[in-house]
Amino acid sequence: MHSLAHPAAHDPAAHPFCPPAPHTAPHTAPRTAPRTAPSTAWRALRPLATLCAVAVLLPGCGGSGDDPAPVAVSGVVADGPLKDAKVCYDLNDDGICNNGEPEVLTDADGKYSLSIAAAAAGQHAVLAEVPATAVDKDTGAAVGVAFVLKAPPSGSAGAQAVFVSPLTTVVANTAADAGISVAEATARVQSQLGLAVSPLSDFTAAGAPPDLGLAARAVGQVMIGTATVAAKAGVAAEPAARLVREAVIGQLPVLGTALEASAGTEATPAQRIEAAAKAVATQLNLDEKTVGKLADALAQPTVASDAAGPFVSVRRFTYTDAGTYSYQIFTGDSSKTDADGAWLASEPRANLVNGEAIAFSRNQLYWTGSAWNNCDNGFAVVKTVAQTATAPQKSTYCGGSKSEGRTTWKDIGGKTLREVIADMRAYPFRDSPGSTTDASGLPVKWGPDPALLPADAKFPEGSRYNTRRTTSDIGSTDRIEISVRPTVRYADGVFRQPTTLEQLGLMAGDLVVAGTVVTNLNSLFVDDVALDSQPNASLQAFKRWRLSVDVPGLKGRFYRCDLALNGNSQGCEAVGDATLAVQTQGGIRLLRVASGYPAALKDRVQRQRFWAEHMGTVFRGTTDFERSYHDQRLNKPAWDALRAALNIPAQVEPAAPSAAGPFTTLRNFSFTDAQNYSWRIFTGDSSVLDAGGEYIANESRRTLSAGSEVPFVRNRAYWTGSAWFDCPDSGAVNAIQAAAPFRSTYCKGQVDERVADLHVSLGGRLMSDVFNEIRSYNSADGTATGSGWGTAPGRVPALASSRFPAGSVLTIRGLKSVTSPETIGTAESDRVRVPQAGVQSAQWPLAATLEGIIAVCRGSLLDANANGLNTLVFRILDETPADPIYNRTVDYRVAFDPAGKKARFTRNNRLASSDSPAKFELMMDTTYAIEQLGDVRMMRFAAMPADFEARFGYAFRLAERGGQVWYATQPFTAADKLSWSQRLNGTAWDALRTVLGIQ
Repeated sequence: MHSLAHPAAHDPAAHPFCPPAPHTAPHTAPRTAPRTAPSTAWRALRPLATLCAVAVLLPGCGGSGDDPAPVAVSGVVADGPLKDAKVCYDLNDDGICNNGEPEVLTDADGKYSLSIAAAAAGQHAVLAEVPATAVDKDTGAAVGVAFVLKAPPSGSAGAQAVFVSPLTTVVANTAADAGISVAEATARVQSQLGLAVSPLSDFTAAGAPPDLGLAARAVGQVMIGTATVAAKAGVAAEPAARLVREAVIGQLPVLGTALEASAGTEATPAQRIEAAAKAVATQLNLDEKTVGKLADALAQPTVASDAAGPFVSVRRFTYTDAGTYSYQIFTGDSSKTDADGAWLASEPRANLVNGEAIAFSRNQLYWTGSAWNNCDNGFAVVKTVAQTATAPQKSTYCGGSKSEGRTTWKDIGGKTLREVIADMRAYPFRDSPGSTTDASGLPVKWGPDPALLPADAKFPEGSRYNTRRTTSDIGSTDRIEISVRPTVRYADGVFRQPTTLEQLGLMAGDLVVAGTVVTNLNSLFVDDVALDSQPNASLQAFKRWRLSVDVPGLKGRFYRCDLALNGNSQGCEAVGDATLAVQTQGGIRLLRVASGYPAALKDRVQRQRFWAEHMGTVFRGTTDFERSYHDQRLNKPAWDALRAALNIPAQVEPAAPSAAGPFTTLRNFSFTDAQNYSWRIFTGDSSVLDAGGEYIANESRRTLSAGSEVPFVRNRAYWTGSAWFDCPDSGAVNAIQAAAPFRSTYCKGQVDERVADLHVSLGGRLMSDVFNEIRSYNSADGTATGSGWGTAPGRVPALASSRFPAGSVLTIRGLKSVTSPETIGTAESDRVRVPQAGVQSAQWPLAATLEGIIAVCRGSLLDANANGLNTLVFRILDETPADPIYNRTVDYRVAFDPAGKKARFTRNNRLASSDSPAKFELMMDTTYAIEQLGDVRMMRFAAMPADFEARFGYAFRLAERGGQVWYATQPFTAADKLSWSQRLNGTAWDALRTVLGIQ
């Protein structure tokens, strides 16, 4: 491995920090356009910075050296175009122009041409050794310091053009660092910088995109700034070179996002470059005080991973006292690898607050590239291939987030716990912000205050501490946050969850109606960005970003709002319009911001929001951008010693999710108080299957009214297809297939198919939050939504301070009906009575035959007018009347004409004065038919009144059975309509009823 700086022995005039002549930045436009010089403070060491960019060399294949037909490799060497740079073909891949390798000097335009053996063409890097006397055409001055640029092997045969620049050097370094191909490295750098063309392109050519030259100048500026600070602090050449490499390659996504953030502003190119370079320095925590520590931290060489075997890696640990601490650990056995050499790691976590254990719930769907993966809370969530001396460790988190990292180990056996923890807290590189860091990501909270540790306690032999630089979310990562369901304000003023992406348009801000005052009542939450200070005591120290949407028009508008102390958004300022796009990814509809997402916001939070229509509602999604950070970890001996000193019990290893076994499912629940509630529960054991592969779910129900038990009586007979089954009130009423297509047969007649299941972990979440979430769910479970589920949290204050324990799960389930059987009511109230004048309706005679009903209920089909004695009531509604002379009761009625088997449906109000039927209105005429089903004569209607089935969920029937007539129904289910339900598992239900004080 060579230093990024060219060895001084090769060029006595070259020194990594020798002062150069004045030098201006490379241009961002075609060669005829003028260029803007960088600031004086950073101008001085620009050539040095490019010098520091020389890469670890890529391996290649040597040319034969005796090819009788040499080919030309030609191109341009540019920071600005450089005259008198020595260009060579690096046949032995050592990063130096050696004797015997083809070489030539560049001309005044930076052009060169080498004659290369045909067999070697495209197999090796092109190096450009730039002496201090080389002239930059853009400035007309000597560069003043020696440095080396390179272009990676092209892989192409024959004559070819190869451009050599700081950007091509970054590509070469990226390929070497990540152990990937040049093509992959080129695509990665292009993506990180948001370039329209390849970073290997010639940005000095006429017509080159301006963003290419701007990016090249920004890369150079980062090199200059980093090298300048290192030089002022006296950092040696080798660690300075490593630091420059980290600044340029490790933080390239930060540079790219910062450049995007300034696009379209009034900033000059020089100002944009300066701001982007500053963003990198901020992310690195780089200044004159920290540069030495940063360089030292990078000075340790990376090595191959530890010997394979069981491991513990403590990722995060924060400690206040024995009752308040948290940790995140990875555990596994790296000797247990698959065919790709990868092992799995689980992720134990703990979080105690004032002695209360708060369970961890991840609740993320990760896009794997082909499907959405509902990541388990901790078991086997990471797949890793070990690093080697030449390749980084590569991991995939939750099946979707890809990362690469380099780890450095340090033996801490024999060192005191206080000393090591103090060093870890003073580590100068930033981590991704979390519990162990401050807001900027510095690990000042890692572990306990050293003073809380025994003064003489030491780490035992075998204790190791490691640091790693990780590039995470490579290529960006899509996640859907299934515990975050935004609500929208419906026309009635109530906030509920939207059922479709289009309903997000209810939060239109001032996008549709100009002049509307934008608040949290009419726009969607996007992100919060912390302020350095907030002088207004009535506001929080945040700016809240919001979005209004017009989904049909695919338009959006972003706002930046003040945040009041009560959490409301106010003073919202429009900051730009956006275009939206709707796409389907893995079967889920997504609403993305296609253009116009505020670059300044992306620059701060390194992510972009989207919204996902799934499971009958809309969830919030996030695209995490590629980024690099540094973290610190302890191995098992070190962790055991540290937790023993603090009396922390050993971590609990996550277990594999149970595929089958005993279960309890809370299907329905309503609650007023401990004397008034009802629930419906299924229990069983899904591992106990019959010969048909089905298991049984037993149903039980309980209702308490004013403290008294109200027995549940089903009173329903189901047509099985061959016979009538009188379904019992409880017990084994549901048979469920354990494998696809996951059909269940309820009461031997109703067959449903499970087409969607989403399991949401509730562990650690406040019960009040979960109740509000369930109650705002707006997709229908049959004909009901979630609004009546459970109770309003305000009725039970304990819900706001009680959390669900680990293992608690909410399931959202989508069912479609396969068979909706005919059903007959068998309660006394389900018997049909024949209207009779002069007798109270409760005393009307019971109908014995369908013909007896038909003969009396003639309505206006055969009589002059319909009335309460010649029509049959089959549905009673409670509705607000249009005229106050009526009460709230509305009847749906039917009458018959046996000639032609006609039926007429009418609707009537009732008089407020006497409750007598009045105002009969025709709904529709249809026909009826009587068919034999087993021992039952069933009357069916050719059609039902408009919207009846959609409104009430069934078709009305009459059934003659056993010498009596009964009301009957057939549930209505459209072929493509799903019924959505929300259910709690037994762990959640046990915790909930304990808090509510019910059995």
